[in-house]
Amino acid sequence: MLSAQNNSDTTASPFRLFYKVLSEAPASGLALLLILMLLLSLLESVGLVLLVPMLDSLGNSAGSSTKLAEIVRGGFAFLHIPFGLASLLVLFCVLVVMRSVLSVIRARQNTRLQTELVDRVRRRCYSALLHADWRWLVTGRRSDHANTLMNEVNQLSNGLYFGIQLIGTAITMAAYLLAALTLSWQACLISMATGALIFFMLKGLRKQARQLGQSMSHAERDLMGNVQESLGGIKLAKILGAETAYLQRFDASTRAMREENIDFTINHTRAGAVYQTVGALLLAAFLYAGIAVMQIPMATVLTLAFIFSRLLPMFASTQQQYQYWLHALPSVARCYELIAKAEAAAEPAYPHGDGVERVESEITLNALSLHYQGRQNPALDSITVRFKARTTIAIVGESGAGKSTLADVLMGLIAPDSGTLCVDGSEITGPARMRWRASVAYVPQDAFLFHDSIRRNLLWAKPDASDDELHRTLTRAAADFVLQLPKGLDTVVGDGGVLLSGGERQRIALARALLKRPALLILDEATSALDRGNETRIRQAIENLHGDLTVVIIGHRLATLEHADQVVVLAQGRVKAQGQWQDVAAHL
Repeated sequence: MLSAQNNSDTTASPFRLFYKVLSEAPASGLALLLILMLLLSLLESVGLVLLVPMLDSLGNSAGSSTKLAEIVRGGFAFLHIPFGLASLLVLFCVLVVMRSVLSVIRARQNTRLQTELVDRVRRRCYSALLHADWRWLVTGRRSDHANTLMNEVNQLSNGLYFGIQLIGTAITMAAYLLAALTLSWQACLISMATGALIFFMLKGLRKQARQLGQSMSHAERDLMGNVQESLGGIKLAKILGAETAYLQRFDASTRAMREENIDFTINHTRAGAVYQTVGALLLAAFLYAGIAVMQIPMATVLTLAFIFSRLLPMFASTQQQYQYWLHALPSVARCYELIAKAEAAAEPAYPHGDGVERVESEITLNALSLHYQGRQNPALDSITVRFKARTTIAIVGESGAGKSTLADVLMGLIAPDSGTLCVDGSEITGPARMRWRASVAYVPQDAFLFHDSIRRNLLWAKPDASDDELHRTLTRAAADFVLQLPKGLDTVVGDGGVLLSGGERQRIALARALLKRPALLILDEATSALDRGNETRIRQAIENLHGDLTVVIIGHRLATLEHADQVVVLAQGRVKAQGQWQDVAAHL
């Protein structure tokens, strides 16, 4: 199942991208790994060369093998070691032991390098998402970001592993070919030409591996999106009786991934089958030609046969390792693409050392406009309003009027396309927008709580808050019911706060917002889904804040509007009316 989509990940250069992955790895760790690989290849080559004099000593062969034996004999004499079969065998065993030890060290270093690389890139990706502009974030699909962060980043590990394995195999092959070259340059050239020819013949399988990698990447993203959306809407599924439909979507996604895995398995095993078949035929032909035609001494022929029998699987392994890298390449490319886009959309850096903004006089929006990409009409169109400090302001309007977007601008989450947001006459833009955000607290309609204790949920706003401070804030937010719970602040709220009622979640969220000691508190439809009793409790808590901080309430309940100092009515991104309740009642 090959995807027909043509994204940037299909055109990325495999070698350029692999170099980029290598550049992410710790330089010292990568250098150590390459040194280990070179040492292992050197030991392998020396061990192969020793086979010829050992066979010579057994069969008393003559010819080119004797010349090589003399070279080895000279090396033994230089080291003052007696030359003979026993010495050769001891040295061969020592080389095998050394290679085994170095292989273990290399495996450990390889694993360490992979995990460090994945951790480093995953952290960079997560940091880029955390610091990206809100307007850019909301245009993407959260499940796609999660899939890249958790699944596709892991392909970096696979890509690095197979890429390094490819380098190691190439180095070992070079050592084997060098050993073969010392025995018969003709046989060495034939072997190299044969491997290159088969590699060229399998070009189509490599292209297919890359396409299958892209298809697998899309299948993983679909599955992640399906799972997140299904789990997020599982309550609705139960109410609608749609469990079967959810399961069918899940089965379709997993079936697509399964078929992609099967196709890739067939793809890379074909390459191995070709190399094994052609390699066996060539090895038989070489043995016959070497003995009957070229009349190469038996010791040399046997050593060459051993070398070529080891080289043929390496040729196949090289092909397969490259295919694995091509299969991982689309996911790797997407990781770097997401990082690049998120970093390009980065918010201004927080100005360390500057104090938190306070509102002493007023908050002013002057001719403020904002337009979302893909939408014909602006979300905000020349908004001009003025909020006095330490008053309560209600913002109302129909769905799509621009209320939540206006709240995002007030919070400093989004910078307007034109116009200004000013606090006490100072424009909030660039780094000042980040500083201003530190003085704003926000309570949404669906209060978000971590699957943790109430204490730890509150401490996100102020990590060093004492229990006395937590108690006072809970009381201020009409959330002192927490103190009556059997475990009090250590009560676990469940996933998203599911173990609490909607009103309890909202009051804890309000307490968390107040713990921040904000200059501006924004309540976005915070009471719209509550019963009258919980709404009354929260409304009373809000009224108790009057004169202490500036409060902006986005809602439509009349009880809230009547107690606001100022009401702003929005319609199609514009201010339809503003003033006190009695002044705007006719526009509601």
